Amino acid sequence: MRALKRLSACLASAALAAAICTPASACEFERGPIYKLLEEWTKTCNHPLCGRVHIAQSGRLKDHAKDCDANGWMSLREDVRATVVSGGAVLFGERHDNPLHHELRSRLGFSSYASAVFEQIPADKAPALDAFLTSTNYNYKSDSLEKLKAAIDWDKSGWQDYAYDPLLIAALKGQVPFYAGDADRNTIRKVSKEGASALPGDEKARLKLDVPLGDKADAAVLDQLFESHCKHMPREQLGSMAFAQRYRDAVLADAVLKAIEKRGSTLLIAGNEHVREDRGVPWYIHQRAPEKKTLSIMMLEVEDGKTDPEAYVPRDPEGKPAVDYVIFTPRAEHKDYCAEMKKKG
Repeated sequence: MRALKRLSACLASAALAAAICTPASACEFERGPIYKLLEEWTKTCNHPLCGRVHIAQSGRLKDHAKDCDANGWMSLREDVRATVVSGGAVLFGERHDNPLHHELRSRLGFSSYASAVFEQIPADKAPALDAFLTSTNYNYKSDSLEKLKAAIDWDKSGWQDYAYDPLLIAALKGQVPFYAGDADRNTIRKVSKEGASALPGDEKARLKLDVPLGDKADAAVLDQLFESHCKHMPREQLGSMAFAQRYRDAVLADAVLKAIEKRGSTLLIAGNEHVREDRGVPWYIHQRAPEKKTLSIMMLEVEDGKTDPEAYVPRDPEGKPAVDYVIFTPRAEHKDYCAEMKKKG
C-alpha cells in the first residue's frame, strides 16, 4: 500500500515529482517480466544502451518521467496503457532474426490487449486461423502450438526458421483473438512485378494507396530497398517493389483497423520498417482514421562505439523522429546474405 501511494504521488504532477520523487528509490513500481529482462540485459550486455528504453518523441515525456522514470520504462508503460484504453493500436516492431526480440514481446501479457495482429500470418490463412481459435475456445493446451502451426501451414510460411515459438505460445495463452495481418503471398508477388496496376482502383482508394507519400519519402523507400537487396538491383528497377512495400503496410493497417472495430484496441506484431510513422502502418491508419491513437515501438540492436541513443532513431525526410520509443537490445548472430549473394553471383 505504501508503494502504491508513492507511485500515485509520482504520477500526480511535475511539482510533486520534484518534491517527492527525487531519490530514485522513492519511485517504486511493479517490475514485471519485461522490465526484468531489460534489467538482465543491462547487466549482461557490454554496451551502455542495452536494456534502455529511449523516448524518441519528446512530446511523449511525461512529467513523472523527469524524476521518477526508471530507464524510460514507466513512460512507455503508461503510454501503452493510454493507447489501449483510448481504443488505439500499439505497434511493436522487431528484427525478425533476433530471438531476443521475440522473447521480450512474449512477456507482454497478451491478455492485457483486446486483440493482436500478426504480420507473420497472411490473409489467405485467416479462415484457418479463425477456425482453429474457435475450435479451441481459446483454451491453451500442450499441443496448441503444434496444431496452430499445422492449421496455418507455418512450416511453409517462410517464417519457420525464426524463433517465434515463445511469441506464438504467449498469444495462445493470452486467450484473446489474434488475426492475420499481411497480404497473401500471391498478391504480393503480383504487385511486386506489376506495381500499382496490379490492384483495382477502388481497392487502392480504400487502402489510401492513391495518396502519395511524397517525393522524399518515396526516395527513402527506394534507398532502403536498394540497401536491403545488397545494392545489386538498380534503383530504377525497384519501383514496383517499393509499391509492394506500400501495399503490405496498407494491408497491415487495414487488419489493425478491423481488429480495433471488432475488439476496441489491438497490438500489432511486425517488422521495424512497418511501424515507422512516416511511411509505415501508422501513416495509413492516420490517413483512414486520423482520430485513432497509435504508439510505435522499435527494438534496435546496439552497435559498437555508438552510444548516443538519438543516433539510432529513424527519422522522416524532415528530420523528425519516425517512432515513439526505441528499446535497445543485445545483438544476435545474423547471416550475411549479401556475402552469400556475391558467392553465388
